[in-house]
Amino acid sequence: MDRDTPLYNKIIAVESLPPMPATAARLLMMAADPDVDIDDLAAVIERDPPLAGRLIGVANSAFYAPRQPVTSIREAIIRVLGLNMVRNLAFGMALTGGMSTSNCPRFDLTNYWILALGTADLAGGLARAANIEGMTDPETAYLVGLLHNIGELLLVHLYPSEFDEALRQLEDEPGSTLAEHTHRIIGVDQWEAGAFLLRHWQLPPIVAATIEALEDPSKSLRNRPLVPMLDATRRWIMAMIIGRPGTLQVAGVDESYSEYRAATFTERFDDLRHLARTMH
Repeated sequence: MDRDTPLYNKIIAVESLPPMPATAARLLMMAADPDVDIDDLAAVIERDPPLAGRLIGVANSAFYAPRQPVTSIREAIIRVLGLNMVRNLAFGMALTGGMSTSNCPRFDLTNYWILALGTADLAGGLARAANIEGMTDPETAYLVGLLHNIGELLLVHLYPSEFDEALRQLEDEPGSTLAEHTHRIIGVDQWEAGAFLLRHWQLPPIVAATIEALEDPSKSLRNRPLVPMLDATRRWIMAMIIGRPGTLQVAGVDESYSEYRAATFTERFDDLRHLARTMH
């Protein structure tokens, strides 16, 4: 993005660009520590009661189906989600908390979270099973999947009426892409906006670079194999959202395993939709 454009100046304006929430900043520091303590992580999350409540709600959801009710962050880590998932999920939830979508009536926040949570869930599992040189570790794949569409939230937050018009034009022009309309109307697409925001917040470089590459996944097969995997996964979930599921095919992942993960995900899709509604 050209640093001399009015768009850049508007995006970096203090009154426009949401600062990284304090809880997310603390969680980001913990992400760099491979030996982070469970109790320390739980304590950080529990200092933010709304975040802790939402995370415990996720752990208790039918999508994750705990055998017994979860009543604390520590239980969510040990019994249901695991340390890395709780850290990444809490971080992603904290990052999005400062952005408003209420002035963009066509933006569907439930579908946003279905796509974010679903892509994270599938990408983490597929990355673990992938036989591709240079594939990202499953935890990073989960985090990138969770944040891959955050640029939409930023554009809705900064340009609600313009983004609403982009969504209207997308509805009216089958075969077009949201990126095409946001480029024409706003001057930037959701991939550029998301990458910009995450670089501004100083997330690990791989996160922003991978999201930015989603603008044209075909160029990234060799040097960033996570990109086509994320693209295939998110497109499959988008087809699920509109009721037209297809076959999940991911390069470098055994076809039978992809079919198994897709079937399992399909069985849980209604539970994911319900979970996404609670993320508002």
